[in-house]
Amino acid sequence: MKLNVGDTLVYPHHGAVTVIELKTRPFNSVETKFVRLQVHHNGLMIELPAANADKVGIRRAIGSRGVKRVLGILGSPVPAAAPKEIWSQRFKTNQAKVTTGDVFQVSEVVRDLTRRAQAGHLSAGEKHQREEAMQILVSELAVSLKTDEVAARALIEGIFEPAEQRAAS
Repeated sequence: MKLNVGDTLVYPHHGAVTVIELKTRPFNSVETKFVRLQVHHNGLMIELPAANADKVGIRRAIGSRGVKRVLGILGSPVPAAAPKEIWSQRFKTNQAKVTTGDVFQVSEVVRDLTRRAQAGHLSAGEKHQREEAMQILVSELAVSLKTDEVAARALIEGIFEPAEQRAAS
């Protein structure tokens, strides 16, 4: 992928990032091109060899069709869980989805954990996991919809409001 200063991309585990610097410097006695990225929601700086960008999953934000698909996933029912599902197994499965950096899998985690939270069935670890997944999703939707993170979060949370609450708004 061609990287340019100012590009807004998505980094798995962190969400939306901006390329703030490209530089070449010695690394293991070889001149290597590095990219410096700044995470939108917390200002974290990440630097890595530019050649590794694809390997770590850095990608462009989703387009309008991807946004529609994400919103569809968020609004769809949660698949039926196994009757004896243990929260630690669910946590591990959800973490694997978040780790992929795939926005559609992250959307499933947000949907599933939000619905469980509404039913009052979230462990402390799952609450943290939900917020982590939500932040990744919010940051990408904000970029894709050309809006801010507050508006993107409101859009997502609005999907989970009961119908009677939405009608009253």
